[in-house]
This record gives sequence, structure tokens and C-alpha cells, in this order.
Amino acid sequence: MKIPNWKKSYRDALFERDQSQIGMKIVTAQHAMHERLRDLNREGYNIEERKAVDAALFNIEALHRCLNSTEKRIDRAA
Repeated sequence: MKIPNWKKSYRDALFERDQSQIGMKIVTAQHAMHERLRDLNREGYNIEERKAVDAALFNIEALHRCLNSTEKRIDRAA
């Protein structure tokens, strides 16, 4: 079974260990999720997938905010 593009991008961002790559992985995942939401709106409404994409998007945005907050605290401490 093929993993949807948005799920693969989401997982790649969540499990990225290289700090220099995490930002780009998050942006890629956000783009893929927004694209999938647009597709779902055009194709018809799949409520289960819509919920899954919405939850993943919420989580990836929270991760992004958390990482930005941590970076700011580290910069101030240095």
C-alpha cells in the first residue's frame, strides 16, 4: 500500500534528527498537507482523511512553533 505524500512528508519532518534539515522538512510537510486539503475539497469530502490531515497539520505547526521558541531561547542565552 502506497503511503500518501502528505503522510510521508509529515513522518519525515517528525523523525528528522538533523537540525539543519528540520525546518525544510516541516515546510515541505505543511505544503503537502495544504495541497491534500485542496484536493479533498475538489474531489469531494472524505471526512476521515480530512480529520487526519487537520490533526497532522496542527501537530506539525506546534512542532514548528516549539522549535522556533527553543531556538530563540538558545540565542538569548548565548
